[in-house]
Amino acid sequence: MQFIRALLAAILLALPALAQTVTLKGQVSDESGGVVPGATVTLQGPRGFSKTTVSGNDGSYSFAGLPLGSYTVSASAPGLVLSQAVKIPALAGDRSLNLVLHVAAEKQQVTVADNSGPSVSTDASANASAVVLRGADLDALSDDPDDLAADLQALAGPAAGPSGGSIFIDGFSGGQLPPKDAIREIRINQNPFSPEYDKLGFGRIDIFTNPGSDKFHGDLGYNFASDKWNSRNAYAAQKAPFLLNELRNNLSGPLGKRASFNLTLIREWTDNGNVVNGVTLAPAALVAIPFTATPVSALRRTGITPRVDYQLSKNHTLSVRYSFNRDDVRNAGTGGFNLVSQGFHNDATNQTAQITETAVLNNSTMNETRFQFWRPTTVAEANTPGYAVQVLGAFNGGGNPIGHSTDAQNNYERS
Repeated sequence: MQFIRALLAAILLALPALAQTVTLKGQVSDESGGVVPGATVTLQGPRGFSKTTVSGNDGSYSFAGLPLGSYTVSASAPGLVLSQAVKIPALAGDRSLNLVLHVAAEKQQVTVADNSGPSVSTDASANASAVVLRGADLDALSDDPDDLAADLQALAGPAAGPSGGSIFIDGFSGGQLPPKDAIREIRINQNPFSPEYDKLGFGRIDIFTNPGSDKFHGDLGYNFASDKWNSRNAYAAQKAPFLLNELRNNLSGPLGKRASFNLTLIREWTDNGNVVNGVTLAPAALVAIPFTATPVSALRRTGITPRVDYQLSKNHTLSVRYSFNRDDVRNAGTGGFNLVSQGFHNDATNQTAQITETAVLNNSTMNETRFQFWRPTTVAEANTPGYAVQVLGAFNGGGNPIGHSTDAQNNYERS
């Protein structure tokens, strides 16, 4: 009985000690002595105890109701960090602990590779002023070569310099614009100061044709249009006739292990009515009478363009391209004030032969040797030979003084 009384007395004496709690408080500042509001202060104790608070506007923080024991205090703020966590071995009473934060040292790492490429690229797409069209971009352009040339000239903008506004085919000047199916890439407004160009000029349009492929591939296209959906010209008494048929074919494939070919064929039939809007006089009353007509201007276009690529060696390639284009136009020059008698038959033929040898000298140097020969021939013959009759503001009739004329040129280019 006496032992039980002694045990109860010991327990009663220990209860105040077991129920005792303490408070830890302090202030968070930086190295200059300024208070740090909004700092995160973390307190970790025995048996996984953890508690976090945020310093106030005056930098003060406080942890109340802590049981007796050992603790570890850490703190951080944006750009600031406590250099080392503070350990409190035995927290047996209320205590004040001020924390000083230091500027956090950020680690930065830069990797330099020995085989890294140059930061400046000579590729046309790396030029801020260049327009590069390839793949799906070409689908937005017109299929008709004449309309395609007009679209490209509009994209190039005003020309400047002796070679401004020129169209180059595979690096050659003066070539006939190929059909869109044969075009691999179009570059517009490249750097006019590039050393690969012989002359300075803005508005340069470079067109690169498709080489042969390692597998047989073919495309066949046909376009048809008529005047059914056209409206009548307000200056014509009747709707102008119109009929369009375009046939385009492209075939490419291998020619052995070291050669390939690409063949493009086009055939176009276009009958386009030109509106003549003139004025005549009534023979008796001499009264001005409007006169309209819609003579048909017929275009027959034929194009054949074969290309062969042959690998001479591992670093040398030979490309040979031939192009034949013929435009046969009847009743050209009619329309407006020009009557049918002012029209003429125009037959234009252009033959081009191109040879390109490409040599890869090393990883950063490539050399191209080019030679081109082209022969444009034009034959024009008047519908009605003779003197022309021009009545200002009324009509242009009579004969066409062009008569029968022929122009043939032989040109070559090397670079």
